[in-house]
Amino acid sequence: MKYYLKQKKFTFKDKFTVKDEAGNDLFQVQGKVFSMKNKIDLMNMDGSTVLSAEKKMWSFMSAYFILSPHNEQIALVKRKFGFKPNFSITMGNEELTVSGSIFGHQFVIKDGDKELVRISKKIISWGDAYEVDIEDDRNKELLLFVVIVIDQVIEEAKRRNN
Repeated sequence: MKYYLKQKKFTFKDKFTVKDEAGNDLFQVQGKVFSMKNKIDLMNMDGSTVLSAEKKMWSFMSAYFILSPHNEQIALVKRKFGFKPNFSITMGNEELTVSGSIFGHQFVIKDGDKELVRISKKIISWGDAYEVDIEDDRNKELLLFVVIVIDQVIEEAKRRNN
């Protein structure tokens, strides 16, 4: 199923809306202003938290913990060293890989050789916008949130380089 993530511009903090193929709002994402750990929350439209992410402090390459509403670690998203934006996602004993294009506009999340998610970033858009095609909707919240975390890591790197 396809989902669409759109960043809201001209806000004081990071905000995204997640929509389904029909254009219905499913989730909202908000970043915490002035947070040392760059905290991000994925919330239902009623404002209840589904997942949270916090930056792992003192890490050579950017890494984020993804946490349940009860603050239990569900996954770890880590950037890998290289010219292209590549990441690893550790969920318990499971290890997924994220491979990005050289300009960071196309990504694929894989479990071994099996493609789970295809991500396309819109090149011309007011704010970051993504089309996310998920093969199996069982972990859709987590996989959609991983896209937001990847966007956060890439934006942090851009800010550091400017």
